[in-house]
Amino acid sequence: MSVNSLPPLVDFQTQWIKSQGTDLFNPEALQLEAALEFMQAYTANRRHTLGTETIPLESALGRVLHKDMIALMDVPPADNSAMDGFAFHSQALHQANPISLDIIGTRLATSADSTEAKNQEIKSTNTVVFDPSQHAYRIMTGAVMPAGCDTVIPQEFTEQIQQTIGFDPRRIQAGDNRRLQGEDLRIGTVCIPKGRIIGPSDMGLIASMGFSTIGVYKKLTVAIFSTGDELKALGSELTPGAIFDSNRYTLLGMLQNLGVNTIDLGIIPDHPEALRNAFASAASLADAIITSGGVSVGQADFTKQVMRELGDVAFWTLAIKPGRPMAFGKIKQNQHEAVLFGLPGNPVAVMITFYQFVQDTLNWMGGASNFKQLIHQAHWVGKFKKRSGRTEFLRGFLHQNTAGLNCVEPIGNQGSGVLSSMSQANCLVILPPELTQVEDGDLVNIVAIQR
Repeated sequence: MSVNSLPPLVDFQTQWIKSQGTDLFNPEALQLEAALEFMQAYTANRRHTLGTETIPLESALGRVLHKDMIALMDVPPADNSAMDGFAFHSQALHQANPISLDIIGTRLATSADSTEAKNQEIKSTNTVVFDPSQHAYRIMTGAVMPAGCDTVIPQEFTEQIQQTIGFDPRRIQAGDNRRLQGEDLRIGTVCIPKGRIIGPSDMGLIASMGFSTIGVYKKLTVAIFSTGDELKALGSELTPGAIFDSNRYTLLGMLQNLGVNTIDLGIIPDHPEALRNAFASAASLADAIITSGGVSVGQADFTKQVMRELGDVAFWTLAIKPGRPMAFGKIKQNQHEAVLFGLPGNPVAVMITFYQFVQDTLNWMGGASNFKQLIHQAHWVGKFKKRSGRTEFLRGFLHQNTAGLNCVEPIGNQGSGVLSSMSQANCLVILPPELTQVEDGDLVNIVAIQR
């Protein structure tokens, strides 16, 4: 279904979930792909709504480009040398072996208005006319190719005696080590498309065209809080049955990697009024809200109830493990709406639901187009059985065996509350709903994760 031709949201939401075999008022678990598509469609009206800003290039890492970047010049702007060596015309290669050429000048990698360039220009007017069968120039990497030259031989392939070089023509071919004008970028072409999440290589490419600033979408603002009377802040004394709040720090780290603004509302008690106030405050300040805990069927889990009161809960059960209890919808506060992600309370389930659902949806809302996780394959080590009908995510360690094959094996305890194995893992293994067992050597899908 195209997000550009959505029916009214309520009708769309109802029909979508029912098409997945789900009763809107008695929801069953949505499959992974259905949930992802629904979340993207549900937030389509929030895409590209943040406005834009111009920022210095040095601050561009991780930001989203808001319009196509067009090359205003050829890159490189002129033919230049890819090596330190000697520039000559390939006509000389037809001479007897070894080839002998006289050095009649030097070309440095300097700008046109530099003293060195001006000295070279003066020197060239006082030298003999370049003869393609007899002459060469000493040239440095990046220097503009002298007129009449089309090939560069690396200096290590030559022997120099005073102002003459000799070399074996079998070491070089016509056109070698010459970078052509515009071979990287041609003026007027799209060098970086709209929606790109800017990476280090993009920053270098932008700089090569002379841009010191770029236009990007403004950052999303995301409010987060944890729920649970058992949670204690760091530095507090743990009482019997209490645990430190780790999920909030995990979420802050993952959000920092996404380059969004964050509002940390801390720990909210499992009391309806406290939750109402927290949701109302978050919805008035942020574009999205992420909570952890309070979305399962526990007696004191009021989060889902308050979500319904203040907004819309589109779904709250997924056919995945871990991460089955996850709420998604929106919270309304006055004239403002915030997209809501109610994540489970188990630490591993928090990370997996973030990686699989929250990360892509936030990138989508922020205007990005190149945000999909790359899925790779590796050979499974060992045996594993699972229940059909749900997607399972296993913490894995990807490595190469002695034969050079990519192999992955489960690492540590796979319980949804065991965070140490998530810290040791370097990938997630994705086992689809129809699969019931994996044999040693089977190919499985994996996605890389940051520890």
